Amino acid sequence: MPAERKKPANMEEKESPLNNKEKEFSERRTVNTREKPKEDVKVGMKREPLKVPEDKKKKVEEDKRKKEDKERKKKEEDKVKAEEEQKKKEEEEKKKLEEEEKKKQEEEEKKKQEEAAAQLKEKEEAHQLHQEAWERHQARKELRSKNQNAPDNRPEENFFSRLDSSLKKNTAFVKKLKTITEQQRDSLSHDFNSLNLSKYIAEAVASIVEAKLKISDVNCAVHLCSLFHQRYADFAPSLLQAWKKHFEARKEEKTPNITKLRTDLRFIAELTIVGIFTDKEGLSLIYEQLKNIINADRESHTHVSVVISFCRHCGDDIAGLVPRKVKTVAEKFNLSFPPSEIISPEKQQPFQNLLKEYFTSLTKHLKRDHRELQNIERQNRRILHSKGELSEDRHKQYEEFAMSYQKLLANSQSLADLLDENMPDLPQEKPTPEEHGPGIDIFTPGKPGEYDLEGGIWEDEDARNFYENLIDLKAFVPAILFKDNEKCSQNKDSSKDESRDSKDAKDNKEAPGSEDLELELENLDINDDALELDCGDEAEDLTKKLLDEQGKRKGADSTGAENSDGKHAQRKRSNAVLECDDNERLELKRIKVESKKHSNFA
Repeated sequence: MPAERKKPANMEEKESPLNNKEKEFSERRTVNTREKPKEDVKVGMKREPLKVPEDKKKKVEEDKRKKEDKERKKKEEDKVKAEEEQKKKEEEEKKKLEEEEKKKQEEEEKKKQEEAAAQLKEKEEAHQLHQEAWERHQARKELRSKNQNAPDNRPEENFFSRLDSSLKKNTAFVKKLKTITEQQRDSLSHDFNSLNLSKYIAEAVASIVEAKLKISDVNCAVHLCSLFHQRYADFAPSLLQAWKKHFEARKEEKTPNITKLRTDLRFIAELTIVGIFTDKEGLSLIYEQLKNIINADRESHTHVSVVISFCRHCGDDIAGLVPRKVKTVAEKFNLSFPPSEIISPEKQQPFQNLLKEYFTSLTKHLKRDHRELQNIERQNRRILHSKGELSEDRHKQYEEFAMSYQKLLANSQSLADLLDENMPDLPQEKPTPEEHGPGIDIFTPGKPGEYDLEGGIWEDEDARNFYENLIDLKAFVPAILFKDNEKCSQNKDSSKDESRDSKDAKDNKEAPGSEDLELELENLDINDDALELDCGDEAEDLTKKLLDEQGKRKGADSTGAENSDGKHAQRKRSNAVLECDDNERLELKRIKVESKKHSNFA
């Protein structure tokens, strides 16, 4: 047993190292088995990074392909859009060009239509003018022949016995002659044919001459005068004398009625053309009146409308005028206008010369106003540049002058067309750079008195007088304030005191002490070397004492000498004057003391 027991012990000892080895081996194995998966993991990890870059490359390539596809698609889309936009632009341009061409064609068609309408209208006006000229010429010619043959065709005395000679109807008809109108032609003609007016010729003539006619009513008045002339032999001489008296009375008028003058001149011209007046009598009367109008109107040309009306309605027969419009129409449309056959060319020549002289004076007036208007405009531009605005008076004056110039220009153009004369050149000035420069030109002023027309620097007369006529300050400022006039002022004061003594002896007696005060101030010895800073206060105290003493003297004298209200008022005024003079003298002395003190201190 013991041996057996020992065996196991030995055995155990033998087995124990074996077991330990097995344990170590197993442990190593376990360790190896543990380390193997780690190594496998490491190997797998090494293989996996090799696979990852390949996937990334594939992804990058796919992304690149996608981007390239997108960019290509965008480019294609942009290209398509650009092509579509280009097509749209081309289509829009084509549409615009087509629209412009359509507009141009429409405008051209409109212009052609307007030109055709204007030509048609001009042609119609030309034919109407041609027809009216011939109708007027024929009517005048026929009426002239009737009036010239009237002495042979007047009715006998038995004819008048069958007419109505009642006072009521005849006076009513004579009154109607003062208001002749074209609408009353038929009624007046009917009344005239039924009345015996042989006893009312003078009244009828006076009514016709005094009638206030319009230009459109002159033909009716001429028709009635022809009826009178063809029936009554004494009508024409009475009418001629009445017109002469009427024109003689008009010479005394300072401001004649232009409308009445215009109608009267045409009236007597028509009466001469139709033969109621003889050529000698009628033409002499017309020439005299026209000459008076033109001579009195060579500068102002206020009666230019009278001359234009005469030339338009009677110029073809009286003066042989052929307007430029008639000439152009006759040449353009191949029309023949009636010739001037009623009055001979020798008798027409004086009227032509007179009218041309008037037109020459009118053109001179137009040129003068044109220059003046340009000067005003130039000066207005300068004022606007320097001040920024125009005064109301100046703006109103410019507008009135511009309106009168435009009216004169229109009248000149009308008269030039009627006389077949050329208009003068009226150049328009362009504003120079100097007028719009940065400053005001003070080196080229206008002439004295012509600043408003010749481009002066003054806005108006008041501004020019303010800067040119300097005020004399000595006339407004007291002479005592001038250093040069101190002695003179003192002498004047002394002379005033002496004159006041001679005139107002009583007042000088009542107010003594002013001269004594002045002498005391003059006798003061002021030594410049001895003056110090404290001497100013002493001088002020001295002047105060002197003023108090003078006031006490004046108060005592004034209270003791008040006897009446008149003397009291007079004394009060004189005392006030003396007190003002004394105060001025004292102030002057004080200023002297202060100035000397400060000079010595400096």
